[in-house]
Amino acid sequence: MVGSITADWSWGPAMNVLRRTALAVTGAVGALVLMAAPVVAAPNDVDQAFLVGAHQSNLTEIASGQAAVEKATTSEVRELGQMLVTDHQALDAQVVAAAQALGVTLPAEPSTVQKAALAEVSAQTGQAFDNAWIAAQITSHRASLALGQRELANGAEPTVKALATASAPVVQHHLDAALAAAQKYGVPTSVPAGTSGEAATSSRTLGLAVAFGGLLLLAATSLLVVRRSRA
Repeated sequence: MVGSITADWSWGPAMNVLRRTALAVTGAVGALVLMAAPVVAAPNDVDQAFLVGAHQSNLTEIASGQAAVEKATTSEVRELGQMLVTDHQALDAQVVAAAQALGVTLPAEPSTVQKAALAEVSAQTGQAFDNAWIAAQITSHRASLALGQRELANGAEPTVKALATASAPVVQHHLDAALAAAQKYGVPTSVPAGTSGEAATSSRTLGLAVAFGGLLLLAATSLLVVRRSRA
């Protein structure tokens, strides 16, 4: 069972490459924002809300991942916790860089609701901790995906939209891993993880589409910045 669930979480070599590519894209976007700071357009309210929300989500997931590494009773949850720490630190570095370049002030800590949820999970012990932690990750990563979708629908600043697009497959990967863990340990979820290979296939297709969309958006943004710089 351990080997099976680990394979589900990793999505195999190709999907790990996708995850690394998505992280690399967000890094490139962050660097682009810093270089183009004098000429990028001012972010609208949705762009600012995304940067603030993404930053607080990253802080929450880093803290949550660290708690899992320290307190989880199963190797799967500990490994997932470490993955959250590594990935969300990388994602947050780019969010912070973009916010600084665009003049958006970020909070220093998670929201009151996020801190309360962290405290509630951390108060658990043993398998109760593992189950509560898994359930919390499903909720928080669904919220992160929704935040990114709002940015893509209503945001205006190209580099912020590119960050939202490129980070989506990483967040989706974490959500799929949490759903797989919930299925293994019998943790209730509000939305079924799917049966057979259908759910995994749809998630992988979404991840590939979003990742390639992020690359295309990044390329378009790069051309825009170059043209503005030459003007």
